[in-house]
Amino acid sequence: MMKMKIQALRSILLCAGLVPGLLQAQCAGGNLNASVLPSAPLSEFAETDDGTLRHRRTGLIWQRCALGQTWDGSDCLGSPSTMDWTAALTAAADHDQAEQDDWRLPNRNELASILENRCFAPALDAEAFPSAPVLGFWSSTPVSGGDEVVWAVDLAEGAVVARSTDMLQGVRLVRGRF
Repeated sequence: MMKMKIQALRSILLCAGLVPGLLQAQCAGGNLNASVLPSAPLSEFAETDDGTLRHRRTGLIWQRCALGQTWDGSDCLGSPSTMDWTAALTAAADHDQAEQDDWRLPNRNELASILENRCFAPALDAEAFPSAPVLGFWSSTPVSGGDEVVWAVDLAEGAVVARSTDMLQGVRLVRGRF
């Protein structure tokens, strides 16, 4: 009960802008739900110059841009590639970025860990992941008991959803522990 009261008070203070030092999530196009606490703002990530971010909470290294886009030092340029799940697995195995070649598709929990609950369309912090496309993104996690069905994350709503492996989805790669 006390935890719920503290959470409610923190939400009120945050919305009123009275919590010093707590960084707000930046949402693209003003698509912000101010009544929700930030879940993955830029402050949770360590920025690098090579187009990657280290997620402090999980230790994972993320691409700032979706496959098909190019990092220019401050933004993601170009259009994201969309592909079926098999092509996404192949693209991950063949990818080389930041002098690293161990990139992979994230599992569904890893992918969900970077969702910013305050944002929608896309449900990512716009400073951490600039110009993020509003697409579904593949995970590496098959749906249990579902033939040719895999978990993906829909960035329009920030939801984990089941997708047929032949659908076209975006790809954001990760490296680090499993």
